[in-house]
Amino acid sequence: MTTVLEDRQQVLNALGRHWNPTAALMLAAASRPVEQSATGTEVVSEEGDRFLDLAGSYGVFLVGHGNQRVRDAVVSTLQTAPTVPPGAVHPATAELFELLGTILPTGLDRFVLGCSGAEISETALRAVHLARPGRRKILIADGGYHGKTLGALTVLGQPNHRAPFEPLGSELVTVDYGDAAAVREALADRSVAAVFLEPVLGGAHLTVPPEGYLEEVSAACRATGTLLVADEIQTCLGRTGKMFAVEHDDVVPDILLFSKALTGGFIPVGVCALSSEVMAEAERHPQWDPALLAGSSSISALSVAAATAAIREVLDKDLPGRAATLGPRLTDGLAEAVRRHLKHLLGAPGVGFMAGLRTRNPSVELLISMVMGRHGIHTGHSLNEQIDHPVLRFYPPATITAEEIDRVLAALESTLTWLDRRPRRLTDGITRLLRRQYRLPSWLVLKLSHSKMTVDW
Repeated sequence: MTTVLEDRQQVLNALGRHWNPTAALMLAAASRPVEQSATGTEVVSEEGDRFLDLAGSYGVFLVGHGNQRVRDAVVSTLQTAPTVPPGAVHPATAELFELLGTILPTGLDRFVLGCSGAEISETALRAVHLARPGRRKILIADGGYHGKTLGALTVLGQPNHRAPFEPLGSELVTVDYGDAAAVREALADRSVAAVFLEPVLGGAHLTVPPEGYLEEVSAACRATGTLLVADEIQTCLGRTGKMFAVEHDDVVPDILLFSKALTGGFIPVGVCALSSEVMAEAERHPQWDPALLAGSSSISALSVAAATAAIREVLDKDLPGRAATLGPRLTDGLAEAVRRHLKHLLGAPGVGFMAGLRTRNPSVELLISMVMGRHGIHTGHSLNEQIDHPVLRFYPPATITAEEIDRVLAALESTLTWLDRRPRRLTDGITRLLRRQYRLPSWLVLKLSHSKMTVDW
């Protein structure tokens, strides 16, 4: 019989040989346990250890791991008609579309489904170019994230991911996130086709904009005939305390994108919701064809049924309301932790159940994440060692309880007390190593991390 460590080594070997050697090395160095099962707010490792999941796959598990309602919908559909040929109609799709019409801001009533957030970002980009054929500029926020397929890279606000593939299709205008005046100035000459914007900036940064920011951006777009594309892939279905984050400013964008939480983690799917006005403008394009905005033929009845069930769960359990009332217990607790531990922390951005800790350097983020793991708490590492002040994310399922939040904050206090005993020069030194880690010998990385794993790939 193999031991747990042998099993974990076997998994890492497969990852290193056939997927991503660097990622496998980092998992080995961190002694990351292998996930065996998950339910509700908990993940269980192959050793039987239980972890509260505050990472949430960056927003996927809003309704909790393995949600029974979504599971039942998937199983039922699997036993009847899990997929249909392209061009055929499945009643689950009609049910989903009717439901979307009840939760989206008024006016967003045309829907295109896709298999991922990146795919629906590309759908939105196609719609923008069809509806505004005389304009090629796209305005984005510095640090914005809209996917990493080649088309989605066109509107990515992270140059390190874009640079290897440039030149890309659109002419980008980049402004600082939260700066409405910069948006107004950039739109003034009416050469920008659309603004792609996250209502709360995700990625490695996690930034909540100033109050009224989205309203000002929306007004500037209306005044200049510029389309507003709201990327709610991370913020959708109540994570910020509203069904959609644009509702905090009573903004109705021209196009709204949402994905991650949409099926409870069972099957990836995304929605590009467009206004009838945008569709009418796109249809006036001289080369219009309905196929130009068609979604992927690989959308299955399984994914549609899962989406419908997840939305009904959000509505019936009032998960936006839970995020609005219980979220401050988490965000206020993180802010208090910053006030007590200024040595290594800079801030606690967040709203609802979309929260984080802005750290003084990447090694602080890594150390907090690792030590919280020893306390049985999974947090969302930004996976970015190159930025100066990454944000460690806390994106729990909206089913989390007050007692579980208190457990997280208690573990964080213990972790930060431990970290405060370490000098800043230690974390500065580790940061320098992190930024060179991909050039260090594998054996040295494992030795420095005291890992029991070996590199066999």
